[in-house]
Amino acid sequence: MRNVSKGLKNTYLVLLFAFVVLTSCVPNNNNQSIVLVEPMNTSVGVPLNGQTFVFKGMVGTEYELIIKKDSTNETVFQKSVVLDTEIFSVKIDNGKLAPNTTYRWYVRVKGNDSKVSDLWKFTTKENSTPVISKLKPNGLSNQPFGMLSLAWDSNDADNDDLTFKIRIYEKGKDAPVELEVATNTCVVKNLKQTTEYTWSVVAEDPWGAKSTEESATFSTKANEAPQRIELLFPKDGATDVNFNNLTIKWEGFDADYEDLKYSLTLISESDPNPNPNPLLSGSTNTTYTVTGGLKVKTPYVLKIKAVDTYGESLEKSFTFTTKDNTSPLAPSLTKPASGANINFAKLNSYTFEWNSSTDPDGDDVYYTFVLIDPYGNQKNRGPIYENYYTIDDLKSELTVGKQYGWKVIANDSHGATSTSETFYFTTNSNTAPTISNPYPANGASGLANRISKFSWTATDPDGDKLTYAIYIGDSPDRLTLAASDLTKSEYETNRTFDFSKTYYWKVVVSDGFNDPVQSDIWSFKITDQDYAPTMPELLSPTDGQMDVSFKGATFKWNASTDRESSQGELTYYLYVGKPDDMNLVATITGEDNPQISHTVTNLAPLTTYNWRIEVKDGFGNYAYSATWSFTTKKNLAPSTPKNPNPADGSSLPLSKITFAWYATDPDGDRLSYDIYISTASNFASVLKQATPTQSNYEWTPPSTGTYYWYVVAKDPYGGKVDGPTWSFEVTE
Repeated sequence: MRNVSKGLKNTYLVLLFAFVVLTSCVPNNNNQSIVLVEPMNTSVGVPLNGQTFVFKGMVGTEYELIIKKDSTNETVFQKSVVLDTEIFSVKIDNGKLAPNTTYRWYVRVKGNDSKVSDLWKFTTKENSTPVISKLKPNGLSNQPFGMLSLAWDSNDADNDDLTFKIRIYEKGKDAPVELEVATNTCVVKNLKQTTEYTWSVVAEDPWGAKSTEESATFSTKANEAPQRIELLFPKDGATDVNFNNLTIKWEGFDADYEDLKYSLTLISESDPNPNPNPLLSGSTNTTYTVTGGLKVKTPYVLKIKAVDTYGESLEKSFTFTTKDNTSPLAPSLTKPASGANINFAKLNSYTFEWNSSTDPDGDDVYYTFVLIDPYGNQKNRGPIYENYYTIDDLKSELTVGKQYGWKVIANDSHGATSTSETFYFTTNSNTAPTISNPYPANGASGLANRISKFSWTATDPDGDKLTYAIYIGDSPDRLTLAASDLTKSEYETNRTFDFSKTYYWKVVVSDGFNDPVQSDIWSFKITDQDYAPTMPELLSPTDGQMDVSFKGATFKWNASTDRESSQGELTYYLYVGKPDDMNLVATITGEDNPQISHTVTNLAPLTTYNWRIEVKDGFGNYAYSATWSFTTKKNLAPSTPKNPNPADGSSLPLSKITFAWYATDPDGDRLSYDIYISTASNFASVLKQATPTQSNYEWTPPSTGTYYWYVVAKDPYGGKVDGPTWSFEVTE
């Protein structure tokens, strides 16, 4: 039968089709590899929370577990999982299942209703009522009234997420304080002192079941004054405390757990008549930042007063001493650099710049600019609050041809200073640049109509950075801008000029100081001749060459030359084809090499082709090469597949098998394969046919027994070879 299959190049396969019938959005089972395990079909009394759904599938496959309410078809839970074990379990979230309700559940390959498990049903248990017990405090006296923690035990047989409603009554009053929490504790604040309270708790589950209301009592203690105040920062008695933006931190303690209110007063011990206003008054904050600068190296007394709800108070004093002042960092000068020249040619003003200084104490810094004249005299300018200073009337302040110095002093608000290094600069005037040596030379004639580069010579006695603009036209009175902001004394262009015509041009140079300088107006004349390119000279494949690669034939030829066009401006056309049907296969431009090549792929094996090159210049003139022929080599079939895995005649357990083999191609072609697997040695029926692109394939046998297989190796050009028949046995 295999001979018939391979000889006639037909493979007889049995294809199974299943038509899907949708009922309540759940397809019929069409993938027996998905097996439901738990909860069992028609189960009753299934727990509402903590239920684990178990199913069996294939490792590495992504599945979706779906649970729907039976009466409404509403999806109550859906989750995607990728199996890392054959049997997998999914625990659903609390609150997804309602009590005494019937649900349907199934598993499918993600997004594919044609690959789905059986449909199972289950019914959840009746809801249980939650229970409250052990309220604390209960019957206790002397409880804190500023903040009191209430706690209780709760139990729910269904493990539902409960909410708790708490009511707190003052004895003899009907209006309770009501709270709602989701935990077994809550905190109440701002109760009254020496007062009796009753409090109760009711638990409710998501399905409306409520516990019995449980009650307890307690009484609060009498108020006590705040116990103590601790200064956290700066520490009491600290020295070397920062005097800018000092953040004070403290903590108060109260036996009644009340929210205390604080007042702060800060007094300088060096002040002979202290009458301070409080920094802070009646605030619950326990931090305060003194934004105004404190005095340098000065002792201070800090008084903190804590007051509770009933007006009881505690005041405590602390001391600290501020640190000594530190000078700001010295500025670093940036412009002008030391030794620079300041040119008076076009400058009316000049801006001196430096990097900003910083102050270790956080003081604001201002600057003094110091100008040093040629005789060493210093002139101070300031205060300056930026990191630059401009001399507006430069020529009245400075003299040409002299050396000056400058430096910057950084000052803080406490009188400390630091000085930069001193930079020196020289003032001078500027000389305009000159232009000469034009190319094309003035009056040149007989020029090719494509001039690739214009050039000139520019000199500047001051060594200034020069920029150029070039103007070109067909009349001295009609020059138009061709390019500007050129930084080199040349201009490259692909422009084509008219034959037999005279053109005019000039250059304008700028040094950044003087007015732009214009050159003379120069002229040149274009030739009245028009020349075609030279004929391309073919190199390879040589005429009549055999065994040329059909996978990648490289065509080479010598580049043409052209009087009007540069080599890179010529266009080449490569034609390849049968002697009576040559086709354009490539257009090549921008080539500057003396030899040009282009590779053509996917030619037919064992075929004779002709080839030639055409070349065109920028004026539409063509030149043609000779026409040569060549013949491609014969395609060679792949080698016979060998080295099978599983080995021929081997025995394997029932599990996934990785089939592998080895084959090569003499032409280096990338191979593809057909693999056939059967339980019959003559392949009368084929269990599996696949076309892998690699020399391996994974497959799981459906049962134990003896299996036969073979591989067909194929290249992209029709070459193929059948491998031998191999066999293996699958056991339990």
